[in-house]
Amino acid sequence: MPKPSEFEPSELIFVTGHVSDVEVSAVSAVIRGLLWEESDERRAAPVQHRSAWQQGQRAIRQPVHPGAGRWRGFAG
Repeated sequence: MPKPSEFEPSELIFVTGHVSDVEVSAVSAVIRGLLWEESDERRAAPVQHRSAWQQGQRAIRQPVHPGAGRWRGFAG
């Protein structure tokens, strides 16, 4: 699809008969608007959505250090 600046309304071909100047202007304006909208979407940064998997993740736990008053190894 051409950029809005590359759009040339005179290149439009209408297959119906008896199109008024007002109708040509309206169609040209709509097409130019769609081209601007599409080019804006391409320039916009993608929205970062977090998946359900990412939302359910917890932070990694802190390391466990053995010692007095702390975790003790299994001596079973």
